[in-house]
This record gives sequence, structure tokens and C-alpha cells, in this order.
Amino acid sequence: MASTTSADLTAAHEQNVRPWLDLIDTLRAQGVHEDLPLPQIAVMGDQSSGKSSVLEALSGVPFPRGTGLVTRCPTQLLMKRSAPGTSWKATASISRSQANRRGGADTQTRSVASPGQLTDVIVKLTDALTASQPYGFSQDAIVIHVTAPDVPDLTLIDLPGIVRTSTSGQDSSVIQEVNNLINSYLIQERTIILAVLPANQDIATCDILERAAQVDPTGERTIGVLTKPDLVGPGSEDEVIAVLNNVSKPLKLGYVMVKNRTQKELADGQSLSDAKETEAKFFADHAIFSRSNPLNLGVANLTIRLTDLLVRRIKTVLPVMKFEVQEMQAEAGRQLTLIGREAPTAPLERMNMLMKLVAEYCALLRNAVRGDYRAGILADKPNLRLRTIADKTFRILGDKIRETQPDFDSPAFSTTLEAEIRGLRGRELPGLVNSYFFYSFMVTKLEDWREPVDTARQEVFDTVNAIGANLFRELCPQYPYLANCVATVLKGWVERHVPVMETRIEEAFKQEEDPFVSTNELSDEIVRVRAERFDRALNVVVKAAGEGSSKKKGAAAVEELDAFKNHMSEHLGQWYMANHGVSAAALIEDMRTVLTAYWRLSAKRLTENVCMSVEAHVLTRLSDDIESELLSVMQIKTPELVAELFHEPSEVTDERQILQAKKAKFDKAVATIQELAPDVVAVSRASYREARKAANAARKKQREQQQALWRQQQALYEEERPRQPPPAGAGGGGGGGGGRVPQQQQRQPRPQQPVEAPVVDDEPMAVFEFTGKSGDNNGYIYWLGTEAKSKKFENPHDGGRLRVTSSGMSVGTESGVVSRKRNEIIVSAGPDVWLCLDLGRSRIFSPTHCTMCHGSAAGGYDLNQCFTFEAHDPAAGTWVDISTRGQGPPHELKSPHGVNTFALNAGGRRFRYMRIRMTGKNGRGDNSLPICAFEFYGRLYRVEKR
Repeated sequence: MASTTSADLTAAHEQNVRPWLDLIDTLRAQGVHEDLPLPQIAVMGDQSSGKSSVLEALSGVPFPRGTGLVTRCPTQLLMKRSAPGTSWKATASISRSQANRRGGADTQTRSVASPGQLTDVIVKLTDALTASQPYGFSQDAIVIHVTAPDVPDLTLIDLPGIVRTSTSGQDSSVIQEVNNLINSYLIQERTIILAVLPANQDIATCDILERAAQVDPTGERTIGVLTKPDLVGPGSEDEVIAVLNNVSKPLKLGYVMVKNRTQKELADGQSLSDAKETEAKFFADHAIFSRSNPLNLGVANLTIRLTDLLVRRIKTVLPVMKFEVQEMQAEAGRQLTLIGREAPTAPLERMNMLMKLVAEYCALLRNAVRGDYRAGILADKPNLRLRTIADKTFRILGDKIRETQPDFDSPAFSTTLEAEIRGLRGRELPGLVNSYFFYSFMVTKLEDWREPVDTARQEVFDTVNAIGANLFRELCPQYPYLANCVATVLKGWVERHVPVMETRIEEAFKQEEDPFVSTNELSDEIVRVRAERFDRALNVVVKAAGEGSSKKKGAAAVEELDAFKNHMSEHLGQWYMANHGVSAAALIEDMRTVLTAYWRLSAKRLTENVCMSVEAHVLTRLSDDIESELLSVMQIKTPELVAELFHEPSEVTDERQILQAKKAKFDKAVATIQELAPDVVAVSRASYREARKAANAARKKQREQQQALWRQQQALYEEERPRQPPPAGAGGGGGGGGGRVPQQQQRQPRPQQPVEAPVVDDEPMAVFEFTGKSGDNNGYIYWLGTEAKSKKFENPHDGGRLRVTSSGMSVGTESGVVSRKRNEIIVSAGPDVWLCLDLGRSRIFSPTHCTMCHGSAAGGYDLNQCFTFEAHDPAAGTWVDISTRGQGPPHELKSPHGVNTFALNAGGRRFRYMRIRMTGKNGRGDNSLPICAFEFYGRLYRVEKR
């Protein structure tokens, strides 16, 4: 097997890989890894399984070796390939948080000039981290940066080996501590698990695979590495090959076998370059391993696999990472806003800021009184909305006063009323009542209203005091002394206005003690009360008359109606005489009516007067009075006292500095992602999981459809059927890209053996997302014509990369449809008019959108609901509709040269042939199809023959 190093990666591979790795490295350098996990590869396995040797082979760094717990802390290895001819260089330090806590000589960042020196530094840093630890190991990481021309672009984490039993002199708690450390990396969804397994041991006994399966049940981030193949005993090779070929203990990402330097080779001073040659010769000469797939052997292939795997992982998780970084950025900004701005230090600047804060506070207080909660603190804090709370207090006051209304309609009230009227009877003529009774009654009832009024008044002042103080604390939480000063001013203002309000309320009660109305309100209210009572009496009479009635017809019905009229006249007449005559009962009824009406008017008037007094003397004046008093107080403060007002507690200052650092970090991270991956769209974790779930279901369904398709094609071969031409409606023959399907099929010779079904990749080779803007450069045809946006666009039809066919052209050519130019191109009218895209035998496409440009430069040639989108289903042998008519915007394309984009519904299916077909008449009255350009969006997949 030829020796291959990471330097042999092609320039194209380097171009596709390096930007993604640089992105993660930049985010890590910015400290993002302290707040959310970044994609990385963690090397895990049992003690002495060869983990450090694998890292050594990948990086060229001679890690410390031995037996037992050699790796006593996580070691993060960040490798970056430099230009050929540059020197090897490295730095070593401990994790940033640990460095901030310690800062001793052995924990400082060190520059290293050679791999040999780096080994000594790793030992010293390990000793520095673990010397004071109770179990001889640490969860703090050593961070190593290596830059050299012969290292891969990779980030790896070497973890302590799984401890099964404690050794002599080792505390038994070390087992749990190491397990906790390993599990903390296992559960990180963005960490790739590099499971190191000694080939000379039974794989079933290796605990790491079981642990990986628990946290990664789908196997999307677990890859196995078999070490020590030179120690595999004779006769045991078949078991190792079964694992290597993914037959025994299969992993979705498979296995790679590597051979590291033996103890003798280390003792002999074998170099890493010689070790690679020795490894290549070992596999090439081995009687069993040499027959394995060479891509599964050697450190060079492991490097390629890990690099590609890491890049794929980065691409997969980056949308969610971007969302999380943006959320953390926004949260840091919110927290900074809550903690408030930093105080100035110059006296004049302090005073200016003090004036601004007073003005801002009073503006907020004014908006709180007015009920303007559109923005700022008032929008986020409902408990500071003074107008809302005051109005609620007013409503409760009205309810409480209404609850004191006597039961005027009760018999007991009538009895009491009759006794009091008799007791005050004077020389009044029959039918008249002594007015002094009315006055005395209302005076006694007024006292029932004092308690709810006093409660409402106190609640308003308490609310003003609490909201006024809390509003400033929310505005400037970092200045508690200044907030206390504002609260003191506010409290003094409230105390001065309490007696003012008491006087106004007492005046309102005095007014109600002498009953008076100057309008027709009382008479109107009396009419309403009498109407209510008449309605109640009428309901009683009607109900009594309706009892025992039956459905009758003819004379019987007339007789029943006459009886009803007599009943109504008799009983309503009795009620009227009893309540509106000159009797004592009528007198009581009239007095009760007047009392009910006036009580309602008086209760409403008192409630409104109290609320208006609070509005005029408290709420309306509050913000202006407080602003005036605060400015007066602040003007007499000395610079020293002003400085004290702006004094911040140390915890507030520390918290602001932490938040400012976080905000700056996340600002840089967002800018970095936008710069290095501008096309990545942020997606929440929940949306990402739903999308993955839907994608997996769609892939499963598609695999089933593909299997059915290839079984059908295999059956066709076995039955010696002729080879089929392109499907009807997709073109055919050997022409230059157009024309109709030939009527006769040429019989093809039967293959010598059955043709195996092609292999279809589950993962798309490219994804083309529609950005929402028609005519962008994100579609498949543009990508194909620019060779993945690496060169100037060239017509892919002319280059043979795809094929456009039609039912027959009247103007222009099929090739012009993918030239990205606005030319006059029209598919001629006929019985079946269509324009088809053929991706070729090696590609299939799952479309989501199609952008089209009208092919006529003249007006009046619109396409309006007269065309559809179809794709050929080889399993069914028919064209299927993939349009979304009725589910989105209408299928319209305006002339001249109008552009529009249409959503497609492939249902997860993948097609080679896609076409636009006319289903009706265009604006000119025929079914010709004027299209000068189209572009498709969706997912592209590769199809390969076995």
C-alpha cells in the first residue's frame, strides 16, 4: 500500500475543508467554547488502548506513554497546517478559566520549538494540574496549538482512559471521577467520539462502544479505531477483519485500523516518518490485512476520514450554533440593559447625567400615568403600569359602593320604610311625603361609602409610592443611593398630598349630604325604576296566565285568547291601583322608587367625584411635581454628594464587566459566522430536530421507493426486455438536445450478467436553497455552470453537464434556456407542449422551487394558470405532478420577460427528469410555451453503479 500523508490532500479538498475548520478555531479563540460546545473530536477508550499513540501518529507530537493512567487530564490538541517550508511551532497552556484562577509559573502559556520539547512541557503542565488534586488527575485541560506543514487541520481531545479498578495507592473514587469526566464529553452532541479499541482484545469487552451507543444511538458521531494489529495472534485475524469490515459490532461511520510504534521502535528512536513507512509496509505484507479495503487502513486514511467527518459535523450543527450564539448575544444585551449604564467620573458629566436620568425617569412616570406602555421598561414590566392599576382601583371602588345598595324591593325594607314614614308624618296632604325623611335616609346611607372610598384613596397613594420608587430602580438598578434619594422625594410628595385628598373627599361627601339635582336625571331615573318594576310585574302576570294553556285551534283558540286578555286586565289593574293610588301602599311604593333612583345617582356622582379628585390632584400633577422637586434637590447637591449618589456596589460593577466581555465575545462570534459562513441560516434546536426527523422519514420512504424501482429494472433485464429510451415527454434520440420521442425503440443487446442497482447517497452532494429573491445565484443550474461557483458561468447544456429537451421549438433553442440570458425562446404550440430538464444518469434531484423567465419580449403573452410542473417517476413509469397549485401563489408568468418563482412539492422524492408542461392557453390564445430561462432549487444526489 502506497504511503499517503495529510499533505497529499488535493487543493480542492483543502479549499472545501479549511474555511469550516478556521471558523470553529476562530470561535474557540474568541472563547465561545466557554458558553456552548463546539464541534470537536474526543479520543476515548480503555487505559493503555493506544489513545495517546493515535494522537501522536496524527499530530507528530510524542505524547507521554506508559501503562495505567498516563493521561491524567484532558489534553486539547489544535492542529493547523501551514504553508510548505514553514517551521514547526507550538504553544502549550492550560484552559483559560484555569489560567485565570492560578497563574503560577507552570500554568503560563509556553512557546515550544520542537516536538521533543513539547513532550516535557506536557508532563510539567500535567504535574502542575494534578499535584494538588486528591485523586491524581484533573478536569482542567491542557491546550496545545501546533502549526506545521505536515499536520492536518484537526482539533482533538485526549481524555483519560476508562478506569475499571483502582491500583495500589490510588483512591477508589478515581473511577467515578474519570467516568464523570468522560461522560461530560460523551453527552455533548457536537463531539465526535473517536473510540480507540485494541485489536488484540475482544471488542465485546471494550466499554467505550456501549457508552457511545447510549448517547449516540444513531451512530452519527461515533467512529472506531483499531490499534495494535501487530499484536493480534495467529488465527484471530478473521475476528478483527469482521470488525474492520463493519460486520461485527457495526458502526455507521465504520472503523479504521492503524499501527503505531512499538516499545522497541520507540527505544530504537524510530522517527514518525519512518513509522508511517513501517505501517504501510506492515499492512501491505500482512497475509490477511492486505486483502482489506485500503481506505480502512493507516493513519493517513484515518486523518482524511476524521477531517471530512469533522467538517460534516460542523456543517450539520452550525445553523443551531448560530441560533444559540445570537440568543446569547441578545441575552447579554438584555442583561446589560437591565444592569444599566456606567456612571461618569467627571463632576460636570455626573451632573449632566443626573439631569438626564431625572428627565428620563419623569418621562417614564408621565407615560405610566397616561397609559402609554409602547416601549421600554413599561412594555416589559406590567407591575409598573400606573394608569392600569389606578383604573382597576377606581373600578373596585365603584363595585364596593354599589354593593352597599339597600334591598329596596324586599318586604323587610317596605315594612321599615312604612314605619319611618308614619313616624315622620306631619300635616302633609294625602299622597305627599315629608321631605325630611328623604334627607335623613340619604345621610345615613352616605356613611356606608366612607370605608371603600378611604381604602381606594390609600391604595392610590400606596401605588404611586411603590411604582414611582420601583420605576427608578428598574431604570437605574446600579445606583441604589440615587434610587433611595428619589424614593425619599416621592414619599415626601405623597405625604403632603394625603391631607389635600382627604379635604377633597370630605367636600364630596358634604355635597351629597344635601340631596340635590339640577337636571332631569332624577326624573329619568325614576322612570327607569318604574319601568323595571312594571316589567317584573308583567312577567309575573304573564307567567301565571300561561300556566295550563294548551295548543288549540279555531273557536277554542279564540276563547282561550279572550280569557288571557281578561286575566291580564284584572291583575295588572289590581297592581296599578295598589302601587299608584292614594293608599299607604302606593305612598310607600312611590317613596321606594324615588329612594332607589336617587341612591343610584348619588352613588355614581360620589364615585366620579372621588376619582376625578384623585386624577386632578394626584395623578395629573405627579410627574411634573416630582420632576420639579428632584431638579431642585439635585441643584443643591455638592459634587461630593452627587458622586455618592452614583456609587455602585462592587457586585454590580463586576457583573457589568462580565456582561460586557460576554457581549463583545458574542458580537465577534456572530460577525465571524456571518463573514465565514454567510449562507448559514440560524435554526433553533427544536426546529432542527423536527427537520431532521422529517428528513429521516423522507429518506426512509425514498429508499423504499428506490429499492422497488431497481427490483423492477432488474426484472426487466432478466426478462430480456429491450433497454428503455428516455421517458415519453423527456426527449430522446441522438439529436442535439431537442425533438420528440422516437416512435420505435431500438432493441439493445442483453447484458452478459444482471446489472446491480446503483448506489444512491443518503446525504445530498449539494443543497440549493431559495433565498426568496428570484434570479439569485443559489440555484442548481448556476452552480453547475460555474463548477460550484469556482469560475465564470458557462452554459452547462453546451458543456454536456445536463440536457434540455422540448416537444419542439418555434423560436430559439433548448440550449438557450440554460444560458441565463433574456432571449426570445418559445416552445411551439401542439397537442402536447413541454420543456424538460435531464440531469443525466449519475444525478437525481429533489426539487423545492423553480424560477422561470418569460421568453417573449412582447406584451399580451402572459402565462396564467395554464402550465404545471412534472417529474418522471421511474418506478411507476409515469409523469407525476409536483406543482403546488392551490397551496400557494397562482401560477402566473407575465410578459415581456417577467420572472417568478414557484414552490414545488416533491414529497422527498428524487428525479432525473423534470419538466414544465402546458395545460391550457396562454394570453395569445394558443398553448405555445415562451420560456427563456429556468432555475431549480432543492437537493442534489449522486447515483453510482456498483
